[in-house]
Amino acid sequence: MNEAIIQVDGVTKRYGTLAVLNGIDLSVPAGRFAAVIGKSGSGKSTLLGVVSGLEKADSGRVLIQGHDLSQLDEPQMADLRRQTIGIVFQSFNLIPSLSALENVLLPTFFEKEGTAADRRKRATDLLAQVGLGDRMHHRPSQLSGGEQQRVAIARALVNRPAILLADEPTGNLDAETGAGVLGLLLDMSRIFATTLLIVTHDLDVAGKADMTIEMKDGRIQHGNA
Repeated sequence: MNEAIIQVDGVTKRYGTLAVLNGIDLSVPAGRFAAVIGKSGSGKSTLLGVVSGLEKADSGRVLIQGHDLSQLDEPQMADLRRQTIGIVFQSFNLIPSLSALENVLLPTFFEKEGTAADRRKRATDLLAQVGLGDRMHHRPSQLSGGEQQRVAIARALVNRPAILLADEPTGNLDAETGAGVLGLLLDMSRIFATTLLIVTHDLDVAGKADMTIEMKDGRIQHGNA
């Protein structure tokens, strides 16, 4: 078995008096596709937030490629996230005033390696790979929901992350478009040998995963690999 690239040990998280995560233990080996399922309010999106470092656990620890997130300051956390983690959101989170290409380029602005031309080529190549080579200069308002999510996937992959996190990536899409986006996520994660962790309500999505983790009331009910 591959070494765990995501390790969650005894993590808890509260919002005021509400316990959202209750002693979560999770291990995802490198290169696997893991799906976290559960009803709304089960804690699955909060778990993704804690794994990404966008939210801090109250107790326990999260290790990403062996780095304990609780030991990192904000600049270190930002660097780790930029270099190691790509995130795809349900609501796309594209900047309306920027073109598809400019949105994809955003995560590269703090990259120290390579030239601007190298980064631009990487972004244009990714947009071509997700089927938007002829629409890279369109703004989000000129793109369909499925096309916007494809831009978001390209943006998440532009820094060649080891981990791709996706929070309900098909939730705002119709069934046919959602299936296309899921297929693209799987294809791209294989091409780039990226570990994929998806939060979803969709059991069809979960059925394609190497690992399925079911959550209820902030706890993992069961998982299979």
